[in-house]
Amino acid sequence: MSSTFKLSIEPDGSHPVMSREFLIPSDFTFYKLHHTVQIIMGWENYHLYEFSIDSYRIGQQFEEHGFNGPNEIIDSKMIKIGDVLKSKGQKLEYLYDFEDYWQNSLTLERIIEDLTIPFPVCCSGNLNCPPENVGGLHGFYDFLKIMNKPNHSEYKDLKKWVKSKPVAIDNKYDPEKLYIDKVNSILLNLDLYIKDWENTNSQ
Repeated sequence: MSSTFKLSIEPDGSHPVMSREFLIPSDFTFYKLHHTVQIIMGWENYHLYEFSIDSYRIGQQFEEHGFNGPNEIIDSKMIKIGDVLKSKGQKLEYLYDFEDYWQNSLTLERIIEDLTIPFPVCCSGNLNCPPENVGGLHGFYDFLKIMNKPNHSEYKDLKKWVKSKPVAIDNKYDPEKLYIDKVNSILLNLDLYIKDWENTNSQ
């Protein structure tokens, strides 16, 4: 019988800490976990990703050979998170975008045996997500500094750029605010989100 996991995620090195806590069915694959993380963090799902725990790597199989060894990629569609996460406090790493290099820590905060949910739910969080392709953590903090200096030579271009990002609401990016209702409205239709993403990326 499926249980529900309460997970938390934090980008490594963020200060103040960006964080999310969310519920997810334990029988979800790592593929669905990836899409869930993209939604709750606010990224745009453009880049490669990889989960790692101990010596194992789980993600998209972009390598030529199979996954018979501990350092090769296991297909995220073929393994459920409940097959890997077994105990409270267990951690794994989630790397998104191998250029901007967003390294995130995921922690299993709680196993809820008597709860079954049909889709993930974001319970809480702190701070808005950095815009996609901002240049990693250092690029993000440089971006914030410029956005606080209207006279900076890059201010107008960056302000126009960030307006087009999903993390901007009503044409404004607020780094302090997490729009949790928007996040959960997308999670409610997770299967449709994934189908749309697959259709877009198969073209």
